[in-house]
Amino acid sequence: MDLLFAGFQGLGLAFATGALLGAAGRRDSFGSALLVVAVLIGAFLYGLALAQADHPQWPGWPIGGLAAALGYVVARDVSAGARTRAAAGATVAAIIALAALLTAGLSWLVPPFAPFALLAAAWLLISRRRRAARKHAGLRTLR
Repeated sequence: MDLLFAGFQGLGLAFATGALLGAAGRRDSFGSALLVVAVLIGAFLYGLALAQADHPQWPGWPIGGLAAALGYVVARDVSAGARTRAAAGATVAAIIALAALLTAGLSWLVPPFAPFALLAAAWLLISRRRRAARKHAGLRTLR
């Protein structure tokens, strides 16, 4: 297997792991523990994907950890936001978990899918943060 495809598979698996664990939407100390677990598992899975292609594992550990952290933060923010707005928080968490499993499967079968999923998640994170900053912009006063 090509190193690029192995890296894409590892990227997708690490990202999906973070999103799956972040679907709970926890922002407390248990959520921090879930983030650490997601980063460790994501790093391991990325390294494992590289090892199956006869490449060293260690270059994949930091990349896998970062991909898992991004997946976790995006899924946590979306799930926690849905939980505060409506009673459908559990439904949104289930949809996020299903999307994470679908991302893992697609990145395993079609490795070039993973970078697109990662870019879409980064775009979602940035747009949500911008929208939140703009939401309260009129409430600020200058003195």
